[in-house]
Amino acid sequence: MGILNINDLKVGMVLAQSAKNRHDVVILGEGNVLTEKHINSFKTWGVTGVDIKDIDSDQLVKEEMEALPNDIVESIERELDELFPPFEANPVMEEIYKIVKKLSLRQAANQIKGSTDEIGKD
Repeated sequence: MGILNINDLKVGMVLAQSAKNRHDVVILGEGNVLTEKHINSFKTWGVTGVDIKDIDSDQLVKEEMEALPNDIVESIERELDELFPPFEANPVMEEIYKIVKKLSLRQAANQIKGSTDEIGKD
């Protein structure tokens, strides 16, 4: 289980706990399988993150890394290592690093997907 940001949700994921808005109103109950409609409802009702069964944000990043070629992942990691100072004793900087890494990996994956979509159109 792990809290995932609303932007990381995918159709088919299962809620480990009820999804609530910022006023603690239940939007969708525990155990429901997410649909696109559910995810859009969360955004409408101000839900920023939900607890998903059998996955957490670290696992999500790992899966995104595995889907990309090693040279791209290594390039992203080198670039981030140059931007971020050592942060072993700073949990806030470590979390910022993880977020930037996740976004960079996702952007690279989207660029690759966009390239292959364009090739398929020719």
